[in-house]
Amino acid sequence: MVKKEYLFFFILLFLITFISAQDPIGKRQDAQIGEVYYISQPCATCSYINISVFNKNGIVLDNVEMINNGSTWIYPFTPNNSLRYDVNGIGDKDGVNDSFAFWFDATLSGEQNNIPIIISNIVLLLSLLGLLSFVLYKHKKTDFESWDKNIVNNHKNMGQTLVNGFVYSLFKNSFIWVYFIVWLFILVLKDVIYRFNSAEIYSYFTLIANIYSLGLLLVVIFMIGFFTSYIRKTIETLSNKNWGLE
Repeated sequence: MVKKEYLFFFILLFLITFISAQDPIGKRQDAQIGEVYYISQPCATCSYINISVFNKNGIVLDNVEMINNGSTWIYPFTPNNSLRYDVNGIGDKDGVNDSFAFWFDATLSGEQNNIPIIISNIVLLLSLLGLLSFVLYKHKKTDFESWDKNIVNNHKNMGQTLVNGFVYSLFKNSFIWVYFIVWLFILVLKDVIYRFNSAEIYSYFTLIANIYSLGLLLVVIFMIGFFTSYIRKTIETLSNKNWGLE
């Protein structure tokens, strides 16, 4: 019986400690880095409200006047860092000076980690890795020389040959698929980092994604050139076989 009483006492003490450890200052909606965030404070009877904003680096705004927007006072603020911002204010509510305080987080996405989206992105990343492995495996097992001969030998009309030639060109140059899949992988990974609100790493991956996107244009140009060259060679082969091509 004594042990149960002690157990109840420790549980009660833990709950009291947990509750007392909660931040007594209210938290507002998250802000997004680089976007205007309207700091607001309702007060229909105030003739003025001034606020100061702080973060761990020091004072961001020092005793600035808020704008009267009817029953609510607002101040447009654009955070530039992924930090917690504390707001302390004072106004003459009902003719008597009264203070208030609250805080908000500034994050890269404007919200806390969105776990379902992050999990979906991770599943997509794994799927892209699986697709990449499949493409490399199929490329290794494919006899492209026989495939090339079959396109010529099975020629019926130019439209069919063009389609078969395009598919052949696309799969023969496996680096095109690898490049494209890796490009998608980087874009999804970039979104995962965005959801984790890591601004420094996100800017790094943004640079990589931009460079990779420019490289993709070169890959597409190469693909068009290879396909054009292959079709020209195929037409010459069919013409030499006297299949009615001029």
